[in-house]
Amino acid sequence: MEKSFKQSMLWLHTYSGLILGWLLFAVFVTGTTSYYRNEINTWMKPELQYSKQSINSINIAKQKALELQNKSELFVDLPNSRSNYISIKWFEKEKTSKRPKRVMKYYDASTGEEIHTRQTKGGDFLYRFHFELYSMPRYIGRWIVGIATMSMLVAIITGIIIHTRIFKDIFTFRNKANTRGWMDAHILPAVAALPFHIMITYSGLLLFIRLMMPWGITAVYDKDFNSFLKDFTKLKQTYIQKPSKDISHDVLSKKNLDLILEKANKIWPNNIGSFVINNEKKLIVEVSPKEKDSIFSLRFDRSYAIYDGKTTNLIYQSKTPAGDSITSKTFASMETLHRARFADSFMRFILFVCGVTGIVLAGTGLILWVEKRKKKYTKKKSYGFFIVDKLNIGTIAGLFIAIAVYFISNRVIGFDIENRQNLEINSFFIAWLLSYIYAFFRNSKKAWIEQFAIASLLYLFIPIINLSIYKNNILQRDTIYTYFDISFIILSFVFAVGAYFLRKRYKKGEAK
Repeated sequence: MEKSFKQSMLWLHTYSGLILGWLLFAVFVTGTTSYYRNEINTWMKPELQYSKQSINSINIAKQKALELQNKSELFVDLPNSRSNYISIKWFEKEKTSKRPKRVMKYYDASTGEEIHTRQTKGGDFLYRFHFELYSMPRYIGRWIVGIATMSMLVAIITGIIIHTRIFKDIFTFRNKANTRGWMDAHILPAVAALPFHIMITYSGLLLFIRLMMPWGITAVYDKDFNSFLKDFTKLKQTYIQKPSKDISHDVLSKKNLDLILEKANKIWPNNIGSFVINNEKKLIVEVSPKEKDSIFSLRFDRSYAIYDGKTTNLIYQSKTPAGDSITSKTFASMETLHRARFADSFMRFILFVCGVTGIVLAGTGLILWVEKRKKKYTKKKSYGFFIVDKLNIGTIAGLFIAIAVYFISNRVIGFDIENRQNLEINSFFIAWLLSYIYAFFRNSKKAWIEQFAIASLLYLFIPIINLSIYKNNILQRDTIYTYFDISFIILSFVFAVGAYFLRKRYKKGEAK
């Protein structure tokens, strides 16, 4: 351990960031993209791009729900600010699996025509990878990410301690191709979005609290998590009226569904976002608002109203946050902040930009470790230095290449090919693996330039594919698809500029 306290903190900051830095970079990238998870899901199902919202959308949704109400539980989502189509979901038991199969149907929000979409994991794959990785038991993946998150929190705290000029550094950036320049590139995004980095890391740890610190629930419920959820649900429900008896497996009439939604509309005027028809034990209809009404709106602590499907009486109405518990309110607000469930389009974009600063922070931290030691290990060969240098290339450039390939594969893999969603995911990991292999067998300077150039070409290729496949009615499509095309062009430009400046920098170094 180093002699002084500050030197000790510097050592801890360096290696808490380095040892799991490559994983943290991937977590930041996939987490930042997950702010637009719903939009990515829509983009990766291009068959949905011509659906338009209309005043008749809710009537279409009701009609389709009534046609499918023989399912034990039916989830109906109406068009909103993030999607222009109607989706209906239910679950079916499978003999070959303990987990039920999810079935989705999509409908044009103007015509009611069913839209058949390609099978894809879409943004859900990136979202799941963000906190439980892939192809391993989910709890192991979550433990790994949880440990990495704790490492990130340590790196942030020690970073604050060692940078005594933390506020002055906001206004300092020396555009130099040396260690000082990389240091500024690392510190600037760290300080500029410091509250965000603390919030997103700490709240991320809180999301793992039931996994990493389960002793409170275990002591009371003896590992019976379902009982805990039932008690939590009771805590946040306002009891209105007893449901009618002997109504199991009744058929919900159009008249009753209309009346229930009219009543819900009085609670949330022009803000009904979804409803659930549940006929498993007794016929009930649960209605939820479209726009979240508070920072306490999360999966287990959200606004909803439950109606008796036979009498249309209001049975329960939720209270948010659950009860009067300070602990519950704190947890709900931190989870909602992390997931951005409360955010409108503008706030979501701000959080996305803050997430990008986290990507820059993690990436420049990894590069800075190499730059600081480059002169020392140019003559004196080090296997550890070699590994870190190559892993940086494969992780930073390779991950963006893999995501581009994932998006491209969504367009080029045939619509009816069996198991196509797994082929998309496989293409992601194959591209990432090839990037690592390429980095290890190529000169580092050339590998950085070439992989940035490859990333630039791939992201430019995506809108070209879109225009070539869907060249008709471009002006009539959902604006989400246009925004994605613009974003890909911007990403292509960023990587092209990066490749250009790296090439220029290395040429200057060779001239000296």
